[in-house]
Amino acid sequence: MALMITDDDVDEIVYRAAGDGDHRGAAARLEALAERTGEHDDPTNRASLLVDAGSQYGIAQDWPEAIRCYRAAVADGSPCSPDARAWLHDALLRAGQTDEASTLRATLKATRSDDPALYEAVAESLEQADLRTDAHTWFTMGYHRCEAAPVPEFMLDLLLVGRRRVRHSLGHPADDLDAVAEAYLNSVAVD
Repeated sequence: MALMITDDDVDEIVYRAAGDGDHRGAAARLEALAERTGEHDDPTNRASLLVDAGSQYGIAQDWPEAIRCYRAAVADGSPCSPDARAWLHDALLRAGQTDEASTLRATLKATRSDDPALYEAVAESLEQADLRTDAHTWFTMGYHRCEAAPVPEFMLDLLLVGRRRVRHSLGHPADDLDAVAEAYLNSVAVD
C-alpha cells in the first residue's frame, strides 16, 4: 500500500515545531517527505513540501537554507499557491539579497498572475522590509489584476486591507478603495 501524506500530516509537523522550537528538525522532516513524493499517492506535492520546509528554516532565521528550499520548490515547478517564487522573494529580502529580489519581483510582475495570494505575499514582504511604496504598488496592482478573477471576495478585501495599512503608514489620505477596506474590517468586527 502506498504511503499517503496529507495536509494534516504537514500541519502536525509544523505544530510540533511551534511547540518544541525544533524548526530545523521540522524542515528536515519536510524535505525528506518532499524527496519521497514519487513513492506515494500524495495530495501534498513536492514544491509545497519544500515551501513548508523553507518556511521552517525561515522561522529559525536560517535564510540560506530557506532560500535553498525555495529555489528547489521553484525548480520543481509543481503547482503551489502562492507561487513558490513569492516565498523565495521574501527570503531573498530578509537575507539582504535585494538585487536578486528586485529581479525576481520584475519576473513575477510580468507573469500577470490572477492569484491574490501572490500579490499579498510579495506586498507583505516589501512592507516587512520597509519598502512601503513598493508594497503599496503590489497591494494595489494585485487588487486590480485579480478583481475580475474567480477568487473569493475576502482575498480581494485582504489586499485592500493591506493597501490601506500601508497607505496610512505613508500618510496618504483615504480613497475609495480604503473605504472598501474599512467596510470589510467593520463587517468582520461585527461577525
